[in-house]
Amino acid sequence: MDFLWLLFDIIGTIAFAISGALLGIQRRMDIFGILILALVTAIGGGIVRDVMVGRIPPTSLQTGLYISITLITVGIMFIMYRYGWNRYIEGKGATKVYLIADALGLASFTVTGATIGIATDPTNLVLTVVLGGITAVGGGIIRDILAHRTPSVLKEEVYALPALLGGIAYFVVYAIGHQIVASYVTFLIVFIIRMIAIEYHWNLPRIDRIHR
Repeated sequence: MDFLWLLFDIIGTIAFAISGALLGIQRRMDIFGILILALVTAIGGGIVRDVMVGRIPPTSLQTGLYISITLITVGIMFIMYRYGWNRYIEGKGATKVYLIADALGLASFTVTGATIGIATDPTNLVLTVVLGGITAVGGGIIRDILAHRTPSVLKEEVYALPALLGGIAYFVVYAIGHQIVASYVTFLIVFIIRMIAIEYHWNLPRIDRIHR
């Protein structure tokens, strides 16, 4: 299970590093700004999660693995941009890449967060759901604030809800006795719901205007 957790954590790190870097490029930041956005997106949620459960120092800071993965990811994207692959870095192509990467990160980090929740207290549904959600959306919230955007979790097509549903699914499947299956089921639920929400513009109810 440790290998599976690490696998999802690496997938999430790469995916969120891509989404953070793409936003930095779209906002015309310099290479340092792009790297900062990639880093906070990739490891921010995990740091918040670890602090909540008393993991000090946080997992992502105990080793250079996650920062190295982020640096390599940003470096590859920079090389792609310099050598004519900018259709995947800017414009409509970049938007698709951003949304897919963000959905992959959301799904992967829901799994890793929920796993930490179960490891902390296997009987606590709320803890599992909250840690899954925080890990999944925490980095994106920090990214959006630094980029002067309203956080995606507050306004875009159903965003945090898939992570919360994924946390519930993980807890239920784990309780049945299938820990490994719980990881895959959670990943698929979060990713599929998020992509469908993007495709069909699913939104939670909102108040567009207050009449007086």
